[in-house]
Amino acid sequence: MNLILPFSRRSLRSYIGFILYRIVFSLADIFGFWRYPVNRDPDQYSKKLLTRMNWWYKNWKPIVKAEKDSELEAYFTETRRKIHQSLFPQGFQHETSARISAVGDLMCAKNLENSVGKFYAKVADLIFDADISIANLESALTRAKNTYSGWKIQSTREQFDAFKGHKNKQYTVFCTANNHILDRGMEGFNNTHELLQAEGFYYVGTNQSPEAHKKGLILNSEGIKFGFVAATWSLNEQFSQKRMEGYLVNVVPFHRFKGKVDVSILEEQISYCRSLNCDFIILSLHWGMEFEFYPRQEQVDIAHYLIECGADAIISHHTHNIQPYEFYQTLRDPHRKAPIFYGLGNLSSLSFTPHRALSLIANFEVVKGHVNGDQKTLVARAHVTPVLQVEYDSNETPYLQIEKLSDLIKSACSEGRREYVNKSCYYADLVIGKSWRN
Repeated sequence: MNLILPFSRRSLRSYIGFILYRIVFSLADIFGFWRYPVNRDPDQYSKKLLTRMNWWYKNWKPIVKAEKDSELEAYFTETRRKIHQSLFPQGFQHETSARISAVGDLMCAKNLENSVGKFYAKVADLIFDADISIANLESALTRAKNTYSGWKIQSTREQFDAFKGHKNKQYTVFCTANNHILDRGMEGFNNTHELLQAEGFYYVGTNQSPEAHKKGLILNSEGIKFGFVAATWSLNEQFSQKRMEGYLVNVVPFHRFKGKVDVSILEEQISYCRSLNCDFIILSLHWGMEFEFYPRQEQVDIAHYLIECGADAIISHHTHNIQPYEFYQTLRDPHRKAPIFYGLGNLSSLSFTPHRALSLIANFEVVKGHVNGDQKTLVARAHVTPVLQVEYDSNETPYLQIEKLSDLIKSACSEGRREYVNKSCYYADLVIGKSWRN
């Protein structure tokens, strides 16, 4: 006689898994063993059950503390006090300047396709009034209709049209080195680059040839020669990385937590930019441990090292939440303070939880001039603006919009949205202090 189960074996496994996760999460809450970051290789997500559980726990309850005994919380509290100090050396003679804006991850999101012309309406000046605007394209651009399946993230043409720019202004540079760029395989990779090239976008971090793998992107703006270099921590394991990492994507395995990280590809590309007499080099890094509000100490050390190698600013993304920024006083040049943005968050987000829908828009001014007879290109001023993804209904057609958090705290809204905004304010205060409220 056959035993008839009230549900399938797959459903039974899912139910047992759900109960197991709830038990582990409850134990984590009681004993606090996931209150601080742990060293788990994120590339082992599909292989290690405890790594997967830790990821889901952080997704639910992001980690608001730095690594235990790292003193990073005190370090970034101190750097916040110095952020508004002058970045110029005494006697600097200004010649020309260019304004830079940078945002974090752009990806598919529910109702994004309805948001063309609306998505940036309240923050367009912060991004697109800059001479160069930079974003991380956290999506392969696909011709397929389905844009999210499992851990694969891709965007349709309609979604791309919503987040590529506002009216007649668009991003200048897309960073394409990230762990989702190959989520649609070569179809998505090729379609992404064909579309970017057809619409006149520059991109950095992916390459069409082995020769390009050794080079950075060079752009001129306002009489300043910029070099751009980019890399990602991983390609998510679902592809043959030995084949794909050859030259298509710049990959540096930052988070294996064993041995020294090989950053030679970044050193080579920075050196290439220097050899072409770039005035200022911007490094884009897709790295960091997800759902943690502080970078790891190893990241801070690597960031400082890469600045000493010749990068002049670092823009970071991937963590799906914001992280602090600092101005690092370089050893190679006593006049140079380099901005390092450790995590700009998701500008467009799959999730509407406050920690994943909150992001930062970074703005800084690069000035070329002379000090004591030596030509220098330095950062004059920099700041970040916390913004939040909000959903609205218009004639029963929902759409998304990015708004300044400082505006949202002043606006009237429902109790549910007020809670959403208030929690976002808590995270913004935690990471960048309270000066943004002014």
